[in-house]
Amino acid sequence: MPVKVITTELGHSLPPEQPHNITFHIPGWETAKALRRGDPNLLSKLSSIYPRFGPWCEVRQLSTALHKALSLPETYGLIIFVHPDSFTTAQRYSSDGKWRKPEHLVPPSDLWFRVVEIPISSEDKVRLYITAFPQKHAPGVVGTWQNYGCGISSRLAAACLAHLDSLTILPFTATGADDVSLPNIPEPTYLPLTEAHTGLKSRIVELAQRSPLDKETANLLSPENVFLYPTGMAAVWRLHNALITLRPEGEIVVLGSVFHNSYHLFEESPNGMKHFGSCDAKSNLFDELEKYLEGEKQKGGRPAYCFAEFPSNPILVSVDLVRLRKLADKYDFPIIIDDTIGSFANIDVLPVADVIVTSITKSLSGYANCMGGSLLLPPSTPLFPSLSPLLTTTFRNEYFHPDASLLLSNSQSYLARSATLNSNALSLATYLNSEAQDPSSPVKAVFYPPFLDTKPNYDAVMRAPTPEFPNPGYGCLLAVDFESLDLAKTFYDNLSVYQGPHLGAHLTLAFPFNDAIWGVEPEAAEYLKTFGANPEQVRVSVGLESEEELIDTFKYAVEKAKGEKKRLTSQN
Repeated sequence: MPVKVITTELGHSLPPEQPHNITFHIPGWETAKALRRGDPNLLSKLSSIYPRFGPWCEVRQLSTALHKALSLPETYGLIIFVHPDSFTTAQRYSSDGKWRKPEHLVPPSDLWFRVVEIPISSEDKVRLYITAFPQKHAPGVVGTWQNYGCGISSRLAAACLAHLDSLTILPFTATGADDVSLPNIPEPTYLPLTEAHTGLKSRIVELAQRSPLDKETANLLSPENVFLYPTGMAAVWRLHNALITLRPEGEIVVLGSVFHNSYHLFEESPNGMKHFGSCDAKSNLFDELEKYLEGEKQKGGRPAYCFAEFPSNPILVSVDLVRLRKLADKYDFPIIIDDTIGSFANIDVLPVADVIVTSITKSLSGYANCMGGSLLLPPSTPLFPSLSPLLTTTFRNEYFHPDASLLLSNSQSYLARSATLNSNALSLATYLNSEAQDPSSPVKAVFYPPFLDTKPNYDAVMRAPTPEFPNPGYGCLLAVDFESLDLAKTFYDNLSVYQGPHLGAHLTLAFPFNDAIWGVEPEAAEYLKTFGANPEQVRVSVGLESEEELIDTFKYAVEKAKGEKKRLTSQN
């Protein structure tokens, strides 16, 4: 069939285009790299953006209005939160000379804190905690929005804009040189908890209890074991803070390839991280890990916790969780599993994880129009007696109820969509894997669980078939390696799918994830190559299109890359 042409303009979201969408189409390999560099020309063309990248659309409009209301200098920018600990977080982040470049460090007196209040309904007044900073130092502050994921949502910003005429500026001013710990700043209101939050937590429990590998473990779950956050990274951030409160003495053990914001969070933690990059079956992961753990034990230490994505983003390696659980029990450390890629539909990691982190923004939502993150804390784990009371007593709602409501609504089609995503991704990966076996093809390898040597590890936690969901699978994400960067670019620039970051959406998205995200950090990029996260790789999040359309679309791009390979070979 003819390859479908993408007509969406650069910078616009996946269709149907509407307010609060979280994707944007930026075709071309070099365009992706320009995004990571923060190219102002490209940024000026974006009508939509992934919300954690920075304030955009309604959030930017609210920022502009508050900038004026607070009479800030033109040279200043600002970011907005509902949690007051954003002030101390900004203080720490913006003055951290170990991790910030010298030109990005903010002089304490130039970091300003303000508080405003806006009634978004007759019952609810929301206090907003505003961090203002000189724009020339923006990278030294905006990371608190990007890496921790707690900035306000566009829906909350829209609600505030609708009631801006009732804005109250509280009589509070402080700088980065002041004590802005919680007792010294205006008391927060946070956001109201509603039936949407309760319903979404119940939905997550329902999905986690489906076809359990351990019925006793699953039957202990209740909505009280679920904590909701505005983004997946916010869930990771809040959990991280709780865990290092309980276990402040050790490093964070990180296994395999992980999302870059998570990676930076872990490496900047007080005791740092111990990263084991190679986690495939050919690696000596568990020998090296046990040697490390034994060494820590001999010194009287232990890890703060162990974190792994299952499978990993973007190379889809699956760690042996059963073996990891045995080490955790032996050496006394909790296991945190990010199951976003495998997803509730396909895998059950309850028997091996102490906490399950999920970016419910992805396939649980599925339509790229709202954000959310969750923590699931099984009562059966050794960590529960200490972590549950801490999370319960420190939790403050930052998740706006219209976002929770839409995500709950989206989740009703989750299993049906997951079946299609599994089938489409497997068909596409099978085709690309066949290309990898052909010496004339530019395709070097396909990263998808059933084609990797860690397949048995994934299969060990795959859910059993049920009448409701008869074909559990391997999820929507895969990656394809090419023989060279030039061939990868040729393929990508001829691939007629939506191009940009995000995964789990209703339409297929591709992105040169490693080169675009890590290419600006040469040392990190070289390190990632040591465990397979290569720059010549294209990450693909498969959507709900027909299998025939997907195969034909990718085959066209592969053929273009084949032609380029022949041309380059003939020149040599």
